[in-house]
Amino acid sequence: MMEKRYVAYGLELRSSFGLPGMVPADAECLPSLTLDLVTPSQLGDMWSGAAGPPAWRGRLGDGTDLAIEHGRAGDLLFRHGDVACHRLDVGRCSLVCAPREPGLDWQRVLLAKVLSSISVMRGYEALHASGVESPWGIVAIAAATGTGKTTLALELMSRGWPLVSDDVLALAGTPDGVLAFPGTPHMNVSASASDPTADCLGPTLAVLAGERWVATRDAVSDPRRVHVICMLARRRGLALDVQFLPRNPLALAPFMLGLTGDAERERSKFELYADLMGGAELMRLTCGLGTSAAQVADLLEQACVEGADTLAVGGAW
Repeated sequence: MMEKRYVAYGLELRSSFGLPGMVPADAECLPSLTLDLVTPSQLGDMWSGAAGPPAWRGRLGDGTDLAIEHGRAGDLLFRHGDVACHRLDVGRCSLVCAPREPGLDWQRVLLAKVLSSISVMRGYEALHASGVESPWGIVAIAAATGTGKTTLALELMSRGWPLVSDDVLALAGTPDGVLAFPGTPHMNVSASASDPTADCLGPTLAVLAGERWVATRDAVSDPRRVHVICMLARRRGLALDVQFLPRNPLALAPFMLGLTGDAERERSKFELYADLMGGAELMRLTCGLGTSAAQVADLLEQACVEGADTLAVGGAW
């Protein structure tokens, strides 16, 4: 079977099977990861066995669990409930996928969770944020799960700001400074029949766990500089307001993703976020539960313009 190539989270994906909603692309300058399909029995023969309890476990939006296990031989296993398992080799360059049944539910988790995790294991840092491309650079919207970052990103996309990533923003230091690398073009949006948003975004690949899994037509394909990091807080009783903050990387700690690393990795992580804050504005945006996405986007867009003026003259808030 002919190898298919894609790019996501700063990795060149060399896959023996098609990835739904992904546009073929190659980038030989990026670290590569091969993907292959195997049966659960074949994966079981390849897996060296758990070296201990899971290093990480979390509950996904579809109600299933995802766990990461270290193998006795140094390999890794991503266990997606009873849906699928994915084994990453010792060199972190080859991933084999073993779904229990055909379908798209396991591929959605592969593209959104497993690949972004491998990106961090390959040296990238990751911010729990949605990202869109504004006329001035990437706007990252960092927020707790379920507080509206995807809804705000959708509103900004309706204004012509292409998607960078729906939930995880991969970051790396380069000679051009810290750049954000696009994720996949997928988004999870309301499955309500009265909601036309998904049809405008792009084709619906599936309806999973009450959401439409959509492949957006307008998505960024190349890394970009970050212009603004917006920490969004949406709760009952909060006023619609924006406040520019000192560019302190510690403010982003609640949104930094990744397993605990050694002292050198933690030091390099802090240095990267310090460099990121040297070229991007940091803001806190608050709103109440009744505030519309359009109102929030209006305020964010105005703040981005002000931030662009400040960066242009080298000023500080």
